[in-house]
Parts: sequence; structure tokens; C-alpha cells
Amino acid sequence: MPHAAYIAYAPADAPLAAQTAQMLASAGLDVQLGGEELAHDTARRALHLAAADARCMVVLISPAAEASEAVRRAIVAALNNAKPIVPVVVEELRPDSWLRLMIDGRRPILARPFDHPSVVASIVAAVRGASGSGRVISMLNIKGGVGKTVLAANLFAAAHMVDSRSVVFVDLDPQHNLSQYFLAPIERNRMREENRSLYSILSPRGETSIHPSRFLDCIVSLNRSGLGPGARARLDLAPGDDRLFEFTLDAVAPRDKDEAFARFHQFISLLRANYQAVVIDTNPCATFLTRCAITASDHIVAPVRPERYSLSGLSMLEWVTREIRERPLRPQEFSVLLNGVGDRVRSRLADVDTLTRNEIAAAPFFGSALLSTAIPYSGLLRATPDERYAFNPINATAIMRLAQRSLKESLTAAAAEILRRAEQ
Repeated sequence: MPHAAYIAYAPADAPLAAQTAQMLASAGLDVQLGGEELAHDTARRALHLAAADARCMVVLISPAAEASEAVRRAIVAALNNAKPIVPVVVEELRPDSWLRLMIDGRRPILARPFDHPSVVASIVAAVRGASGSGRVISMLNIKGGVGKTVLAANLFAAAHMVDSRSVVFVDLDPQHNLSQYFLAPIERNRMREENRSLYSILSPRGETSIHPSRFLDCIVSLNRSGLGPGARARLDLAPGDDRLFEFTLDAVAPRDKDEAFARFHQFISLLRANYQAVVIDTNPCATFLTRCAITASDHIVAPVRPERYSLSGLSMLEWVTREIRERPLRPQEFSVLLNGVGDRVRSRLADVDTLTRNEIAAAPFFGSALLSTAIPYSGLLRATPDERYAFNPINATAIMRLAQRSLKESLTAAAAEILRRAEQ
């Protein structure tokens, strides 16, 4: 069983950290105190494993923490492993403190006096809330052409319509195909001109940048009809922008990338608090944007088409994720989804569906991540925008169109299986 929280603190704040642990334990929450043995660079792997084994990280914020390399490393470990951060401010910081960037958008708890009943209740509630917050899922494969964008749209539209899940899509792909799938050009252009795209969220300064207090202004509603079971929940999109290409090149200074990384995590933290599922669509390569997606994700879905060399993209994905998280990975952090089975043209010479499934099932790492449900080949799963759907974008999805019954059932079953694995 994972710990409810990992407590990060500067050595000077050790008495307050012990008191925090006692508060949480009295409330029935199991915690781990960060110790000196995890504060050194040689313990990076152990620290990342400890962060991965906690539901969230409680960080005691103070001038001592600002100067502590141990606290910095713990925060990096939390971010790399998609763990919500609960900032507990025990002493005021300087206006230019680097910790302020981490606190913004995360509703810090002002713990003065530290042992006041309201403070104790706030810390306990924040830890419990972080443990039960929405799950972040990335659709990712280093290999392109596997259908991840259209699958993302259709899988989680099915979860929204059938199970009334509140879902928000985050289009982190510079090609912004997901935004093109759902939104007409006039609406995409308007969001861009109004600085309400992912580019304005990641941009740390300048005319295109927006303040974190306006991050949620970038959300667009997709189910606008108010009809169907999904109307009781929200289905929304944070649209992409072709200017995100800047973050895949060397055009952005390292300091600006660090701030963009922090701003993206602030945004995801806000979405976790407002939706049951946050679905990130990414570009099919390893860039700064890939790092943003992986570090924000509780679960990664890797779509695979039945074909030769299907394991090559999965192997690259495992390597990239392991490097970013700085620890051994666990198969339950992934779902592998076969997409496009039953394609008679592809299967003329061999049963590539069975061959691909057997190859993945026999793989030492991804074998147990392969979902039992597969998505059948269908011409309805195409990334073809259609102006007819602009009024109510969810109508563009197969779940809302005259799709085959088997396609709708497989989309619904696969979405349920992914969400079940993501919530473990």
C-alpha cells in the first residue's frame, strides 16, 4: 500500500516535520518522513522511489527550505513522478524565492500558528484531497502513426457519455490535431488571438503569457448540447497551438523552460482538482513537451497498431520514461492498447493481429500492460475535422455518430479498463 504522503523539509524544520507526521498519523494517514539518507545526490533513485510510493508530497515551506538542496531534490522527485504537492508555509519567503513558483496555483496552507486546529484540519484535508484527486493520463508512443489523437478523443468521449465522467483534454502536441479534430478554424484562431491556448500557459513572460489566475480561462466546452448522460459532467479541451514547436527546439532559454515546466504543472494541478480525468495528447517524439506530459501523468496509454516492429516504439517509450522518472518503472503505470485490429487489407498475408498481440504479451515489461480490449479497424476513427460538428464538437466522435455497435462497445470497454488501471 502506498503512503498517503511523503513529507519533505529542511533539517532546520525537522521538529515541525515530525509534528506534521504525528498530525497525519492521528488522522489515520500513513506517512513517510524524508530523512537525511535521501538528501544526498547518491540517493536520487531511492528518493524517486519514495516519491512514487506516496499519494502526494507535503513540503514545509520556509527560508530554510528555500536554501535546502534536499527540499529541491524532493520537489523534483515529486514532479517527475506526477505526485500532487501540498505546500505548507511555516515561514514567509522572499518575494523572489524559487519556491514561490512552485506554490503558485497550489493553494498553499498558511501554518501560523502551526498547531492551530484549523491548520491541522487544512493539512489533513489537503492530503486526503490530493489522494483522491483526478487522474492524469497521457496518450503517448514515441512511434508515430498509431492513432493516439483520435483514440484519445473517442475513448474519453465514450467515458464521458457512458459513465458521466468529467474529462478535460490537454492538447500538448504542436500540430494540435486534437484541437483541429474538435474545433473549427475560426474558434481555434480566436482562442489563439485571445491568448487562451497551451502556448500562453507555458509562456513565462511577454505579451502572449497569461497569469496563473487565468489558466482556467483557456478551457473550451466540447459537449454543448446538454443532452445525453454525459451532460451531467463536463467534457472540455485546453486547445493547442502550433507555436508550441518553440519548446521542441533550442529557441527557448533554459530558464524559460524551467518556468514553463512549473507553469504546466500548476495548470495540471488545477485540472486535477476539477476533473475526474485529465487526458494529455502529445507529439510522437522525445522532447521537452514529452517530459512535461510524462512528469504530469499518473498513467500512460500507448496505442499500438498491429504491424511489424510494434515493440520498437514501446521500448523507446520505456527508456524515455525511465530516464525522466529516474527509477525502475512498473508495468501497472502503463496500458498498451491495440488499435485497428481486423483490417482485412493488412491481414491478407498473415494474422498480424495475433502476431502483434503475442509479441507484446511475451515482452518482459509490457506484457502485463496489454489491455484485453482492442479497438477494431474503422473508417470512423479518422482525424478529419468537419465544420458540421462545430456547434457541438462531441458530435465528431464515433460514440455520437452512427458507428458500428462493436466499435462503440470496444471504445467504452477500453476506456473503463484504462481508468480502472489509472486509479489503482
